[in-house]
Amino acid sequence: MRKRIASVCVLTALAACRSDNPEAQVRKAFEACRAAVEAGDAGAAGAPLDPAFRGPDGMDRAMARMFLLSTLRREKIGVTVLRNEVAVQGNEATQEVDLVLTSRSGGLLPQDASHRGFRLTWRKRQSEWLLQEVQSL
Repeated sequence: MRKRIASVCVLTALAACRSDNPEAQVRKAFEACRAAVEAGDAGAAGAPLDPAFRGPDGMDRAMARMFLLSTLRREKIGVTVLRNEVAVQGNEATQEVDLVLTSRSGGLLPQDASHRGFRLTWRKRQSEWLLQEVQSL
């Protein structure tokens, strides 16, 4: 019974994604990454990385996945979105975000916090948006 309910929920969510406009789809993809980081799920956080992903300091897709895996294994990361602007042109989208990132490794209170800005470039491949590039602002 639970599997059937879960299946219906997943199908409903997938159907809802298809009816969204491209900007909403990019925002959902970003939110899924944000939630995965906070949940400590490196696999889900790295899932939307484009095979040709480029990150800060020459980071490629494999390096980004390894970074996520090692960081999320050691620390609990919090992500608070302060600004989230998305502009879509055809199959490409640019997103600028301002975030407050917090981390803690053992206790209940954050040990570190930083305010960071990023420009993300997304590309739609088939029916999903993949993260192509991340630049620090």
